[in-house]
Amino acid sequence: MKTILIVDDNFDNRTIIAQMLKLSGYNIHLAANGSDAIMLALQLNPDLIMMDLAMPGLDGWSASMQLKSNPKTEAIPIIAVTGHVTQADIQRALNSGCDDYLSKPIDYEVMIQKVQRHLAP
Repeated sequence: MKTILIVDDNFDNRTIIAQMLKLSGYNIHLAANGSDAIMLALQLNPDLIMMDLAMPGLDGWSASMQLKSNPKTEAIPIIAVTGHVTQADIQRALNSGCDDYLSKPIDYEVMIQKVQRHLAP
């Protein structure tokens, strides 16, 4: 069973995404900020990270950069989950190390397609 780390400062967003992914058979772990995300990623070595970008404290852009610059976590795919969906926002996410993005509100089918694509062998 693949493990996904969901990072979002909003409890409802974390819960909704977790429920959707659990329905598809994934093992889920949750983090409320970028600092916790880095700590959990190092402990758990998840197969994928769903990263909110705009969070207080260590935001998703900075957390993604730190994860991609660490040899222990650099290979973990990161999907940015964000309401920031202009072309400049998407490019900033990709430049920060995110491998893909998912716009809020989340379309379940699109999310599952992206998750499956990044978890494919």
